[in-house]
Amino acid sequence: MHFQKALILGFSLLMGTSFAQVRAVTEKGDNVILFDDGTWRSADQLNINQTPHLFDMPTFKGVAAPGTELSRLRFSIESSKQNDITDDEVWFSNNDLSLPVHTVPNSFRGIKGEVPDGTPLSFRGEMLIRASYSDEHQYFVYGKNFSEGRYLIITDKLVEKALHVLDFKNYMLSPEYLEEDRMFIDQSIGWVEVENNILYISHGHRTYAKSSKGMNAYITAIDLNTYNVLWRSKPLQCNTHNFILYDDAIVTGYGFTAEKDYLYVLDKQTGNSVQQILVKSGPDYVIRKEDKLFVRTYNMDYVLRPSE
Repeated sequence: MHFQKALILGFSLLMGTSFAQVRAVTEKGDNVILFDDGTWRSADQLNINQTPHLFDMPTFKGVAAPGTELSRLRFSIESSKQNDITDDEVWFSNNDLSLPVHTVPNSFRGIKGEVPDGTPLSFRGEMLIRASYSDEHQYFVYGKNFSEGRYLIITDKLVEKALHVLDFKNYMLSPEYLEEDRMFIDQSIGWVEVENNILYISHGHRTYAKSSKGMNAYITAIDLNTYNVLWRSKPLQCNTHNFILYDDAIVTGYGFTAEKDYLYVLDKQTGNSVQQILVKSGPDYVIRKEDKLFVRTYNMDYVLRPSE
């Protein structure tokens, strides 16, 4: 990363303060803000010197993988009750639930964050906006702000090596959209999972589907050996904060104000929907605990169980 010398000097003068905010200019001339005093040091530690793999423009209608659906997994609602809308933390605590995420630095809210040592706090002039992990990997998402995630870096669990550096620039803007809503419809990287060297990744924006002519909120399956897209779900199937891999299926959800709200069970092999479950408001979280699914929507809490 190369920034104007004056800006680097300005940054060095701020390094003794907490949550340093520094305006910088990227190699392409974009004006961005960098955060914290570990930005360049952390990036150097990880030796991210490979050029990001830029994915081609995807189909915004969705594309299924050839073959027959393999998943027979179906769910039924065991219980439902109204929540208090703002009591997410209570729901997590009362049900002993959690998500594998790190708190990232957020200078706007005065949050220093807790990420692993060596985590790059910026990449190519864009700041770290989300971080999650699995048993084998760490996943870091970067964007110009907290609603525009473009880059994904996948590392080993100890953050010692960048395994994949991926650029989803071409996934961000649908080919057709309402011009007056342009500033709201960049589709950010949402949730990330890797299983058997296949990347499952969601993209979407958080406004009305009509703003991007219905071309929003996808899960894409990508072979990490070749970077070939195996399938892409139909639109309007994933704007939940996370999705889960459940045996040979993926469970996710979509909803928004004045739009219909559903949970979806996708076949992991083809990406096709094998079940949709109508819920009363937009789904936010889907978390597996033992065999059951705990689902948090805007104003309802559900528990689902596999059908016999």
